[in-house]
Amino acid sequence: MRVTDAERQAMVARLQAACGDGRLTLDEFSERVGMALEARTSVDLEQLTDDLPALAPVVGAPPVPERRQTAWAIGIFSGSDHRGRWHPAPVTNAVAFMGGVTLDLRSAEIEGSELVINAVAFMGGVEVIVPEGIQVEMTGIAIFGGKDCRVPDVRPVAGSPVVRVRVFAFMGGVTVRTGKRRRERHERHARRVHEHAGHRRPTKEERSDRFAASAGQAVSEIRSVPIEGTVTVLFTDVEDFTGLSERLGDIEASRRLREHQALVRREVDIHAGVEVTCQGDGFMIAFDGARRALRAAVAIQRAVSADGLEMRVRMGLHTGEAIREDEDLFGRTVIVAARIAAAASGGEILVSSLLRQLSDGSGEFAFAPPREEVLKGLPGVHDVYPVDWR
Repeated sequence: MRVTDAERQAMVARLQAACGDGRLTLDEFSERVGMALEARTSVDLEQLTDDLPALAPVVGAPPVPERRQTAWAIGIFSGSDHRGRWHPAPVTNAVAFMGGVTLDLRSAEIEGSELVINAVAFMGGVEVIVPEGIQVEMTGIAIFGGKDCRVPDVRPVAGSPVVRVRVFAFMGGVTVRTGKRRRERHERHARRVHEHAGHRRPTKEERSDRFAASAGQAVSEIRSVPIEGTVTVLFTDVEDFTGLSERLGDIEASRRLREHQALVRREVDIHAGVEVTCQGDGFMIAFDGARRALRAAVAIQRAVSADGLEMRVRMGLHTGEAIREDEDLFGRTVIVAARIAAAASGGEILVSSLLRQLSDGSGEFAFAPPREEVLKGLPGVHDVYPVDWR
């Protein structure tokens, strides 16, 4: 039977009640509401609550124990991460003192129609991650610091709770961003690999297509980065994109940025990398091999040099152990790669001494003499090697 708008709204109300009771996480609620609004038949609606218990209480059932709420998240000279399925209090306080606090709300159980987060950052950072379609209101003040709301201005999911972030930052920062669902990211990557493979394993000639022209060697096989373990992390960033916007205007700069993003993603797919994050003009990309990552970096620089978009990209790479949680990578390897990228100039590829050692034996890449760099937040002086990609 075809369903009406009234039936769809009734299902949204039931899902909202289930989310308030802790039966659904924010991520699950957001996903199911979208499916409810797109439902065409009664079967489509019924399957959304198949795994939920009946709303009416069972007579004689034992009382449900009260769930423990998390009202404080404190990082003092250290980190405090709250991820997975957890239960924030209606008013949650996050305090970072020369440390970091992460509140990932995608799998959190939130009661009521709103969640208030008091975020205090003193020479530290607080990051709040929300699912897509959740309304966020950020207020407060930042002194010698910053507050950044990176949640896209889209229509909020009907019935979803409001997340209110109250900021006080002194020489620190508070960021709120949207995190995509892991399933969507995996499906997108699998689709790209599937399309690139042409529904079958590609031949050596097909795999070498563009790669042979840029790096001189074929990609051995198409495979994804392991969930955790040794990876090579590549950071890219467009040098002085703000100046480009001022010179060309926002509309033209945005058009060129979209073309640049498509260019980077094309090379990442060709070289079997995984796009971890994209923040406007910058990418974080992971590879399961040091040489493959270097080939991708060289191919991107050559493509950028030939595309006529007037952009100069700086890159940094490092290899090591990393921890994958949901769609993100964490750990010292990621930090080192990011700091190396920050030390690079436009049009330059910088790599760590470890990555150079791993890739030097093939003779495929040419490196300039090392230079010493002080990497922000990391002790000592580090040798970094520019790659001669021209």
